[in-house]
Amino acid sequence: MNYRHVYHAGNFADIFKHLVMVLGADYLQQKVKGLLFLDAFAGCGLYDLGGVQAGKTREFTDGASRFLETPASNPDLVRLQQILAPYFSRSSYPGSPLLMAELMRTQDKLIANELHPEDVKELQLTLGRFSNTRIDHRDAYECIRASIPPETRRGLVLVDPPYERKDEFERLARQMREWAQRWPTGCYMIWYPVKAGLPVDEFLEYVAELGLKRSWVAEFLIAPRDRMEGLNGCGMVVINTPYQLPEKIAALADEFGAMLKGRIEASYLTEDT
Repeated sequence: MNYRHVYHAGNFADIFKHLVMVLGADYLQQKVKGLLFLDAFAGCGLYDLGGVQAGKTREFTDGASRFLETPASNPDLVRLQQILAPYFSRSSYPGSPLLMAELMRTQDKLIANELHPEDVKELQLTLGRFSNTRIDHRDAYECIRASIPPETRRGLVLVDPPYERKDEFERLARQMREWAQRWPTGCYMIWYPVKAGLPVDEFLEYVAELGLKRSWVAEFLIAPRDRMEGLNGCGMVVINTPYQLPEKIAALADEFGAMLKGRIEASYLTEDT
């Protein structure tokens, strides 16, 4: 539990993750029936970009700053800018659970889970004003197992581990097989880093072998994926991909890449059926 997201809040990986998440949620909310939002690695929910910790890395300067200070023309990029701008104007950046809470309708529910004791306390303060919200303090994979399938059988599960453990991809693979058995129609979004030496290709092959419908991957790369040092990019694996999400990402790819000085690569891992 050494990882603290405040050092990385608002970086390019956050922007890409939240872009995919918001667009996916928008599609799922086209139906009136309620959704479960589940953030398994929630963090503290709101990050002070003017604080000492974020100031040490200033990763947000190549992420949130560029994204919000560059006028966008694509309506989906404009929408994300409008969501993030009120926070950024106060030198802060919203984490995934806070964005989920902002997106919720009265019929939706949110489970935000965090294991780090200090972050849980901050998360409780951040989300305290929202109804239909539960904060869990336990292992992320235990929380997912205990929460799926939801009563409505509709929902979005976000999984973005810190990948401090060398076997995190293997742990994910084992968990995903159980998720497929418990709730095969759930929408799962799994974030991962792109660094040299990580078993990303093997992980994506495993996802494809699960055979779940509409498994799709999108990566945002800011450097060659085999560069030996640093974070070269990030990816989002989406299972039961919401319709129109791949098309929307394709439509904004060039503009988003120019804004954050990178490129999007995306493809289906299983058939688009």
